[in-house]
Amino acid sequence: SSPFRVPRGGGISQTDKKMDNDMQAEITIQEKKRNPRLFFMIRLLFITYYGSLGALMPYLPVYYHSLGHSGQAIGLLGAVKPLTTFFVAPLWGIISDYTQKPSLVLQFTFIMSLCLQLLLPLRDNVNYLVTMVFLTALFNAPVKSLIDSMVMDKLDENSRGEYGKLRLYGQLGFGLGSSMVGTLISRSASQSQPTAAAAAAAAAPSTEKIMKGAMEVTMEAGASAASSEEMTKTAALTLSALLSSSIEKLSSITGYKLAFLGYGFLSIPAFLCMKAFRRLDADESVQNVEVKKETTRDVSKESSGARILQGVNMLIHSGDAMLFFFLVFMVGTTSGIIENFAYVRIREVGGTGKEMGICRLVSSISGAPMFWFSGPLTEKLGADRVLVLSLVSYILRFLNYALLQNPYHALPAEALRGVTFAAFWSTGTVFAHKISPPGMKATMLLFMNAMYGGLGQSVGAIIGGKLQSKVGTVHTFLYAALVDFIFVSFVTVYLSVRKESSFKNPKQIALPPTRERKCQQ
Repeated sequence: SSPFRVPRGGGISQTDKKMDNDMQAEITIQEKKRNPRLFFMIRLLFITYYGSLGALMPYLPVYYHSLGHSGQAIGLLGAVKPLTTFFVAPLWGIISDYTQKPSLVLQFTFIMSLCLQLLLPLRDNVNYLVTMVFLTALFNAPVKSLIDSMVMDKLDENSRGEYGKLRLYGQLGFGLGSSMVGTLISRSASQSQPTAAAAAAAAAPSTEKIMKGAMEVTMEAGASAASSEEMTKTAALTLSALLSSSIEKLSSITGYKLAFLGYGFLSIPAFLCMKAFRRLDADESVQNVEVKKETTRDVSKESSGARILQGVNMLIHSGDAMLFFFLVFMVGTTSGIIENFAYVRIREVGGTGKEMGICRLVSSISGAPMFWFSGPLTEKLGADRVLVLSLVSYILRFLNYALLQNPYHALPAEALRGVTFAAFWSTGTVFAHKISPPGMKATMLLFMNAMYGGLGQSVGAIIGGKLQSKVGTVHTFLYAALVDFIFVSFVTVYLSVRKESSFKNPKQIALPPTRERKCQQ
């Protein structure tokens, strides 16, 4: 018989099998060549970006406290950014999914938020600080989730379980950036006391030179990112004049304002990594390219308004999705209280930038193993139970901070913070990505970030600020621990009687059929 004859019953010939095997082998070879470079770029992006965040974010509430602002003012400032994120982040996700240019959106928003953030320490009054925090949040809202979305899209189905292992480099970067800046702040405080005037006079020329160099590099990076979009170029040129006029005021940075300087310097390599990461698109496998083209064709047929309505319908009809986002909101609310006042509490017992930096480094190091094992943990427990355990850890942290007598007594709470956040964030990111409908990956991750870092943390910051002003930091933490304990008890009972759930094996949620899809069918 002919070797090319197809067997009866629709069988596959030996030639077809050989062609399929050869094609699969070629794809495997390409993946093996691509993955080491891809994983290296992801690790580098995470460690540089989160290193820049670690240099600034832990010290913002303490910076506001050092200016003499009350707990209510600190709570207000802490609520502005997450509340803005809640409303703005999903809109950026829709723009990213609709334009299919997440890299360009990421670079534009990152540069704009960087420039605006560096203008924050120019004045000390609350009205100015609230305005600058709001403007920064408008552009900073999508950055973190866009990075996660791009990373998840680059990984194939077999590699997405490795997200936690890659994300741990961001945790380490955050700790390193925070500890280095904390050391600089501590040394600045100790050296500036005896010879403040002489030190300022000696440091001014060199600091001004450094700041000018940093601003020039930042604006060059912004112009490079904006070369393909006229509006980005215009915005960068508009900000250049404002930044140039602000260099003299930024040149004499001391104390907690050094955190802004560290943030600016560490943001430069982070932006360069974003540009390099974009070039990896050309190296993707044939299968991923075809899937992306098909997804692009499907998404381009639907308006952004239709996708919003479809997303709302999807959430309403999915009990697991509703429970997931509600738990994310509760974790965010608890986080909003503790993240805005934990280091204020450390400062109350005599802590300085050095102790704060060490605490955050311990937090980052302790979270690294959890990022590594977060995948198996989620598969065994389910995303819902991981979030509940995160709330339990917050109860222990509240009690630890409330009973502080020495800055270093906060180390157990900081270690627990690292473990908790690693499990929560990696679990939530993978779960939200897996249940995302076609063409809504970035939107779903940004919505998760809006519920946690937006609505949740803003509510927590406002509640924590009012309580701290009335009853003090210690009693604020004690009341928060009690409320969390009651909530966790109710949720635990509910989950124990719940029978059907897809949290251990999440699947993509299908969008409601549209008219165009019905016509195609």
